[in-house]
Formats: sequence, structure tokens, C-alpha cells
Amino acid sequence: MNIFTIFQNDYIYHDFQPLYEMGKHQSLYAYEGLLRNKYNENPENVFQSAMKANILYKLDTLSISKALESFTENGLKNCKLFLNIYITTILHPSFHAYFYDLMKKHPDILGRLVLEINESSAEELWQNPILKESLKELKQYGVWYAIDDFGQGTSSIKKSIEYEPEIIKLDRYFALNLAQDDKKQRFLSFFNQFYGKDTLIVLEGIETKQDMQVAKDIGITIGQGYYLGRPSRLLA
Repeated sequence: MNIFTIFQNDYIYHDFQPLYEMGKHQSLYAYEGLLRNKYNENPENVFQSAMKANILYKLDTLSISKALESFTENGLKNCKLFLNIYITTILHPSFHAYFYDLMKKHPDILGRLVLEINESSAEELWQNPILKESLKELKQYGVWYAIDDFGQGTSSIKKSIEYEPEIIKLDRYFALNLAQDDKKQRFLSFFNQFYGKDTLIVLEGIETKQDMQVAKDIGITIGQGYYLGRPSRLLA
């Protein structure tokens, strides 16, 4: 795969994975847009290739634009859209002008967009003082942001306190065999008590009914994973 050919319109697309409120009656809360490509290349490898070619910003913004187009074309107006974004994209000098134009093009998404920032991004990026200001500017469009893969990095708690995200997405590690793992259950219970009043907690990687039920019993309200729904194309 030549990374530069990926920018042709028919070479990349998005699958969407649902997130559900895990109450008595499961209800759709959001979709997460996930980059795919006609080569079936691992998306992480595609982004890494773009990083090496110094075109990560171009690929990241293209992915966001195309995901929004697919989402809005399908008339989904009653749920949120989660999209991954690199911190370097948020810090790019052209990003806010790009985002302003994007919101003008898709006014229906106002108040429903959640930008996911990977928790394990380089520490120096998290410490860049411009990041907080940039995230604050995005609030005018009703944008929420989530710390993704929470628990992978070494300073997760510090980031969650300093940045006060609306959403924390717990790494799938915590969902794996949750029903049989007392330590994970105790951790999630503590985590939910500590964050649950101020922050929406999403548990990723739920793959069995038993693990989902335990997460519900602990008090986790939003779930994502193969048991709840696999990524797929949206049908108009």
C-alpha cells in the first residue's frame, strides 16, 4: 500500500460500532466511527505510515470529515458520534479553521460529537499548554471529549483530574473475563464511585453476556464491544 493513494475518495471508508446504555432496556447511545481501507490494512499501520510520511494531520482530518459525512448521510440525529483524534491534530495551527468549516457543513452534529484522545499519547503532548485552550475552544460547538483506552498509560488518574473529560473509556482489559475476576470487579466499583458522579464511564471490549451483566451490576452505564454490536457499515 502506498500511503499517498489512500487519499483517493474510494480508498477509505468507516465502519461504525454502537455504544449502548446498559439499563433495563438497552438503548443506543452513540456510534464510534472506525477508519477502514480497501486494502484491509490495519488502521493503526495506516496512521503510522502517515506519521512517517509527515501527513498525519492530513489523514486524521480526512478521516474525521469522511466519518461525519457517512454518519450524517444516514440521518442519525438522536445519538452521539465518537471519533478518534490525535493530539497533534488538535494542536495543528490549521485545525480550528478546519473544524469551524466542518461544523458549518454539518450543523446537525452540534452538541453530539465526542472526540476521543488516546490516553497513551506522548506525555509531552498532554503537557502542552495549548491543548487545554484548544479543547476549551471546541466547547463552543458543544464538543465533548473522551480519554480513550484509559488505564494503558502511566499517569491516567492525573490526566483525568487535570483535564476533566466528559467521558472516560476504560481499556478493554477491564472487561475481559470481568465476571470471573474479583480484582477487576473491585477496581471498577471503586472507579465508578470515584468518577461516576462527574464523568460518563464507558467500558470497552464487552464480549459476553456475563461480563455485561457484572458491569451493569457495578453501575457502569455505557458499554461497547462485540457482544453489544460489531463494527459495520451504516445502512441508510
